Amino acid sequence: MSSQSTIGSALSSFRCVYPGCRSSYQRREHLNRHLTRHNQDQRFCCPHCTSTLARSDLLRRHVRNYHPDRRPPPSRTQKACSNCHVRKERCDGGSPCGRCERRGVACSRLSPEIPQEDRNTPETHELLTTDLVASMSNASRWVGQDFIDIYFNDFHPVWPFLHRGTFNLPKEPCILLQSMLMIGLWIKGDREARNTAMNLHQRLLSAIQVQKDQWYVAESTQPRNNNNKPWPMATYQSILLQLIFALLAAKQETMFDLNLRCPLSSSAYELLTSLVATCRRLGLFSYPNMLAQHDPTAPVALVWVSVEETKRFGLALYKLCRACSQTSTDRTGSTSGLLTLADLDFCIPDSDERWNASSDVAAEGGRLMGLQQACRDNRSPSSWISHASVHLHDARVNLDWI
Repeated sequence: MSSQSTIGSALSSFRCVYPGCRSSYQRREHLNRHLTRHNQDQRFCCPHCTSTLARSDLLRRHVRNYHPDRRPPPSRTQKACSNCHVRKERCDGGSPCGRCERRGVACSRLSPEIPQEDRNTPETHELLTTDLVASMSNASRWVGQDFIDIYFNDFHPVWPFLHRGTFNLPKEPCILLQSMLMIGLWIKGDREARNTAMNLHQRLLSAIQVQKDQWYVAESTQPRNNNNKPWPMATYQSILLQLIFALLAAKQETMFDLNLRCPLSSSAYELLTSLVATCRRLGLFSYPNMLAQHDPTAPVALVWVSVEETKRFGLALYKLCRACSQTSTDRTGSTSGLLTLADLDFCIPDSDERWNASSDVAAEGGRLMGLQQACRDNRSPSSWISHASVHLHDARVNLDWI
């Protein structure tokens, strides 16, 4: 007991000397912050109201939140447009600025510069996220290009379910671009970028849940294998990116279970099982249904890209399902409702070299026609992944390995 008391005393070596106060702290800066409560002369008074605050950064935040019309005008460095700010180039402050005008891209203003000590507050994350999302919505999409490049350079080789050759930044749905932007911010790695990615993740998850009736197929409302209308693949890809991000974030805070899976939160797991159930009810991972999405006269290249994209999406979703379990309190490692090999009624995708080739679809059509014999034969069910599961699974063998 005496040794523990000695350790506790050593850890709290900075004690308040104010009469009658017994507070003690492990770090001097914490003690100094505490002392401002006793010394009213050192408090910072708001020049616009009767409020007093203990620290200068709190005063700046107070003025920003409660007296926005009294803030000083932005300095020269605060006038950079979004594009010049991302590219770290000098901006002339015009509207549009000279650089954006020469490039022929939309010029948008950034919000005022945020002091370094205020950058990790919830209000700041809200502001940064709003700016990034707004800039992704303009015609140029320029400010998000760096993060999209990070996505394709670092994330895409591991999760290659988007076709880079036909990816068109100005024409892609905003929810997909914002999800890719979120991944790029997270991979960037610094604390500010990751905080912004987490904020964006929460917003997009909320939007996906609110609009669930637009993408979720309930068992009672949609017959299986209904191909009358196109599948919203961009929405499903965006949801998959949100779930991958949720797993990345969960691994920072939780431990693996005994099956070496990482438990997801109940809301994320519910979203995952909803996506799997929707794909099953649509027959999304059936090769005949993939072909039925296209008119018989459609270009071969377009059909090939669509089929390959759906295959790779299915494999990525299966890979995610293999990496996670329901909750940290579920000790059985339940995988109920998740994708299995038996769901994948297609053969494995064609070569990565062909998938990652950068070319326009029209030119690719002729090349693919000449290489049809080199493509995998998807017509025979014996070559489908689901067929292999018959040989790899036995209900009498209780070993979770595929």
